[in-house]
Amino acid sequence: MAQKNINFINLKNGTAFLLTAKGEIKPSSVKAKKALNAARISYSDIITHSFKLDKKLATKQELTLAVELKMYEDLALDIQKEYKIFYIEKRTEVENIYLIEAFAYEKNELIEKYAESFKKIKHLDYLAVPTLAFETLYSDPQMPKANDVFIYIGEEEAFLTFYKEGYYISSKKIKSLNDMLKELETKNLRPSLEELKEIIRTKGVCKENYTLFEYDMFEYITEYFEAIFSTIKNLSLHNRNIYNFSTLDNVYIKFEDGIVPDLPLLAQRYLDESKLFPLNLYKEYSDYEFLDLLCAHYVQMHSDSDVSGLNITFYKKRIPFYRTQTGRFALAAAAGILLVAIYPAWQQYEIYQLESKNAQLQSRLDTLKVRSKKLHKRYSSIKKEISTYEKEQKALDQKFAHLREIADTLLVLKSSDEQYAMMLSEINDLLHKYGLRIDKVTQSGEKTLDLELISKENKRDTIALFMQDLMRNGFSKVTSNEITLDDDTYKSIVTVKR
Repeated sequence: MAQKNINFINLKNGTAFLLTAKGEIKPSSVKAKKALNAARISYSDIITHSFKLDKKLATKQELTLAVELKMYEDLALDIQKEYKIFYIEKRTEVENIYLIEAFAYEKNELIEKYAESFKKIKHLDYLAVPTLAFETLYSDPQMPKANDVFIYIGEEEAFLTFYKEGYYISSKKIKSLNDMLKELETKNLRPSLEELKEIIRTKGVCKENYTLFEYDMFEYITEYFEAIFSTIKNLSLHNRNIYNFSTLDNVYIKFEDGIVPDLPLLAQRYLDESKLFPLNLYKEYSDYEFLDLLCAHYVQMHSDSDVSGLNITFYKKRIPFYRTQTGRFALAAAAGILLVAIYPAWQQYEIYQLESKNAQLQSRLDTLKVRSKKLHKRYSSIKKEISTYEKEQKALDQKFAHLREIADTLLVLKSSDEQYAMMLSEINDLLHKYGLRIDKVTQSGEKTLDLELISKENKRDTIALFMQDLMRNGFSKVTSNEITLDDDTYKSIVTVKR
C-alpha cells in the first residue's frame, strides 16, 4: 500500500510542515491530496506505567478494562476527570503474562494547553508517542537491529528509550535543558539557554576546555551525563531478566548537531564495550524539531492499516455516514425503492443512529464500571481508616481519663499538706531513676500512700530497688503485695508511709 502525505503540526507553537508520500519535507503551505493531520504528544504530557497482567484475560475488551482499572488503582487517577488510556503489549521472555505499558493523558488538560493549535485544525488523525517513534530508524537497511538506547536531550523534554532488535521495550525521563538551567541557578550559575547549549556542544566533559573559574560548570555537566550513563547501566541490567537484553550494543544521543566533546570516553566508564554515536538525522531540515520529523515518519509508516502502531488521538475526523457499512446499505436500499417509499432508508438511518448511541453508552458504561470499582475500593479503605481512628480515639480517651484521675489525686494531696508535696517529689525522682510508671495513687491512711507501679518485663528488680531507696530516704514504712506479670509488664502495689 502506498504511503500517505502527512501534514504534521507542532502543538506547542502551531507551526506545521508536509511530509510527502515520496519522503520530501515541504512547507505546510503546499497542499497535498488526502493528507493526514498528525502531531505528537510531549513526553511530559503523558503518564506512563508498566505492569503485568494474566493471560487468562482472553478478550480484547477484558484486557482493555483490566488495563484501565490498573491505571486508576496504581496511579490514583482522578475519577472526576476524563482520561484517555492506551496501551501496548511488549515482547518478553516471560510466559503466561502480558507485560503492558500503558499511556494516559487528561483530555481537557491537553485541549487547554494547546488551545491555540487546536483552533487551527478541524481534526487530528494521528497523535504519536515520541518514545515509540525511534522504531522508524530501523527501516533504514544501514541501521542494524540490535540492543540499543536512544538519548534525547531537548529544551523542554528529555528521555532515554530502549529498543531490542528494533522493538521498543522501555523509556525513562531525564533532565531537560530547562531543568538543568533551574538547577544551575541554585548553584549561582546563570547561563542562558543558548549559552548552555554552546558550552555542552563545544566544551562537553573535557576538563581542559574549561578555565579555572568554570570548574563548577564542568563538574555539573559531567555529573549530569554520569547520571544518564549510570541510569542506562542499571536499566540494562533490569531489562536483561525481562527482555533477555543480554548486552547493550549501541547508544545513540541526540543533542543539537554533533557529539559532545569527550563524551564517548566518559560513556566507556559505565557502558563498557557499548558504542556511542551522535544521532544527526534530518540536518537539512533544521527549521523543524527533530522529534516532529521523527514522529511524522513514524505516522507515515503506520498510516497503512495493515501495520500496527499506537495512535492516542481523541480528535479523529468523523467518518461520513455514506462511507460506513450501515450507511452504504441504507443508501443502496433507498436507491432501489426511492420511487416506492423512503421509509426503509430512514429506518436504516435510525438503526445507524441507535448503533452509534449504543456504542457510546457501552463505552461510557465500561468507564463507569472502572470508576465504580475505584470508588468502592476507596470507600472500603476509608471505612477501615475511620474504624481504626475511632479505636485509637477511644483508647486515648481512656488513657486521658486515667491520667486525669491520677493528676486530681496528686493535686488533692499536694494542697492538703505540704509534707505530701515533699513525699511526692522524692517518689517522683526515684520513679524516674528506675524507669517506673504509676498507674494509680490512693491515700490509704495518714501520711500513707498506695502506689500501683508498672515496670517493663526485663526490669522486674526495679520495683524492689525502688523500695530500698525509699527506706534509705527516711520513709518509715515501705511494703508491697505480690509482683505480677501481665501483658509483658510487671505490676505491684507499694504502700509507703512517711
